[in-house]
Amino acid sequence: MRQSGPAADFGIEPAARVVPQMIVLVWLPVCFFFGLVNREFLPAKYFLDDHHLQAVMPTAVPDSSDSFIVMAWIYRSLGAMGHPTAVQAVTMLLFFVLLFACAGWSALSSFTVFEIAVFGFCAVACAVYLAQYSKESLVLLLVLGLVLMPRTVLAELAFVAAACLYAASLRQYWFLVAGLYVVLRVVLRRGRRPGWVPVVLLLALLAFAFGVELLLGKDLNAFRESVAQFRVNSPNAQSAIQDYLPADTPVLAAANAALTAVLLVVPVPLLLDFSVVYLGFSVVIAALWLGTVGSGLWRGMRRGWLVKDVRMSRAIALLLAMLTVQAVFEPDYGSYIKHLTPLLPLFLLLFVRRRAQRDAEASAIPVSG
Repeated sequence: MRQSGPAADFGIEPAARVVPQMIVLVWLPVCFFFGLVNREFLPAKYFLDDHHLQAVMPTAVPDSSDSFIVMAWIYRSLGAMGHPTAVQAVTMLLFFVLLFACAGWSALSSFTVFEIAVFGFCAVACAVYLAQYSKESLVLLLVLGLVLMPRTVLAELAFVAAACLYAASLRQYWFLVAGLYVVLRVVLRRGRRPGWVPVVLLLALLAFAFGVELLLGKDLNAFRESVAQFRVNSPNAQSAIQDYLPADTPVLAAANAALTAVLLVVPVPLLLDFSVVYLGFSVVIAALWLGTVGSGLWRGMRRGWLVKDVRMSRAIALLLAMLTVQAVFEPDYGSYIKHLTPLLPLFLLLFVRRRAQRDAEASAIPVSG
């Protein structure tokens, strides 16, 4: 006899629907424990920032021009100095809160094998890159605030203000992330032609290139070059991001940044390294950007989802803004994934919101997010 009810409507038996939840129940504690002891298993290169922050923490001051000293002062002010295990635990728990804020417990029951694999990948990335003293801890709070805040303009402005405060205190390129986020939110809300989004991103890179030349007298490639010259012998040098085009003019510099963005979406240079780890990483990252953001952007704009679904629009806007700015500043793929890790749960949010919009269309019931 055919079973009736919600599970049957989705073509999934009740027993099968709880499998993703059971996997998560097992996997998250495993990742949590691994995060607590990650220093015992991971190479030292994963903890360079952590060690530096701990070294300068006793004498850190808030008005330093060194962002690491400012971040160390923040940790010390919060009473975190000398408590690395507590920092690891609290940071991972906050990340898990973000995971479930993006993909709730009930939503997991509808996850495909790929979506559960992405959930697991997020948890592993947290245990590797966030379970330590890191400037990414504050980015995690920014993203958590963006996901949990009300769907109002005032809340949106509060997020932008918080992002600018982070930029002023620690990472100035977040001014660009915040500005581009605002532009993308407007574009995603007003239009139904997804082809305009890459045009906007290219124009943003051109604006960055001309702005840097006029205001600083530098080319856009200079930011990555300034970091790379100190990382020739770094453990991350093997995954260094190359500049493939010269920066003789702002147009060429912007074109190089656009090419870099494409290679961040599809990390071809890592594939050519013939490393199993890099191969797995490249496949997952490409699938996330193309299959989640790309698909969500294309369908979301054409069907009007991004006009009514604020959470979906916010996630796509922040991910694309971050990707565009990373194409200018990231020195290597290791730094790229580390800085992207606090935003990884947004890919899960896109899974959930896209499914909700599809189901709403199928039942002809409007859904807002």
